[in-house]
Amino acid sequence: MLFATDIINKAPVERLVTLWSKRYTPDLSSLSLENSKIMSSELIETASLQGREKTIAKLNRLVEINCKCAGIQTSALFSYIPNIVNLWESQCIAQLVGQIYDTVLEVYKQQSPPPTFLAEISKAATVDFSVYVQGLRTMPGLELSTLKQLVKAIEGIYQQLRQQYVSSKDSRAIGFMSTQFHLSSRLLINRLTVSEKILIGPYFKFVEEQVCIPWQRVCLAAAKHEINSPTLGIVQQLLPASMDIAKSVHRQAVRLNPNHRSLRGELDAPVVRASSIRDVEMFQGYLWLCVLEGNTSSVEQELLPLCKMVFPSINVTWALVEQLLPLLVAEIKLRVKPEQMKLVQPYTEGMEKLFTAA
Repeated sequence: MLFATDIINKAPVERLVTLWSKRYTPDLSSLSLENSKIMSSELIETASLQGREKTIAKLNRLVEINCKCAGIQTSALFSYIPNIVNLWESQCIAQLVGQIYDTVLEVYKQQSPPPTFLAEISKAATVDFSVYVQGLRTMPGLELSTLKQLVKAIEGIYQQLRQQYVSSKDSRAIGFMSTQFHLSSRLLINRLTVSEKILIGPYFKFVEEQVCIPWQRVCLAAAKHEINSPTLGIVQQLLPASMDIAKSVHRQAVRLNPNHRSLRGELDAPVVRASSIRDVEMFQGYLWLCVLEGNTSSVEQELLPLCKMVFPSINVTWALVEQLLPLLVAEIKLRVKPEQMKLVQPYTEGMEKLFTAA
């Protein structure tokens, strides 16, 4: 789930973590020129210690009930799978998930925004961030010190979740917990103001992704490579493009499947778009794990069973799932040299065979 703190300082890993931290940037795209002057002042106020304390006080009253509601919704989604998680376990999971959010809020309280972020907020008074692509790309992500603090704070609770509800039982329970975190974040975010969403969003995104993206194992695998390893170089090169790749794959999937509709709505609906992009990034995470480990066992034993459980529960067709891999491969080919693609190709082909045969 999480990268171990004792390997972050190894050179190959530190480079990956620095690149990965850029994923957790505040999303200012909701700021248009019309509202940017008002929003920039609100953002600065919300980012202050008093503002963060106000946000935390609001969320502290909401975490327990919203995590329980998310647990009920998750249980309903997976009710077609007998005995995957019983009612008592679902309640315990919701309680532990609530503890994680409470802990993350304490970390958020201690983190004053870096000067570079405040500078970008000030720029919002004169720039339309909904179209200012360069400004969005240069936004600072969560600092390495913040990531380390988050890891240290929540690692024990995550381990407890894994030990009780994954390792000792059914690996498919990862799908249950992934959905639990996704719905919990969604319910909590919906209760916040725009400025609060911008500031707390990266923290919630970090928490949610630790369940479904095997980041700890990617780091462990990277630590076994030399700093100048061509294989490691490919991963380092493509990690910053992870979001762009996922968005492109999603756009093409929408174009190829205009009539597809899951339980959550059409492919281009905002909630479905967000979860779909996260899923494509999860595929990328597993692909890089395969490349760095030199085999596809993690896909066969984890990703494939997870997809076979989760997607039917929300009426996503398997034909669409199979389609994602060729689209992902095409996007990767656009971004690497032919000799680099030769290093990746055995694992993309292995993944495609596994999903086609499922």
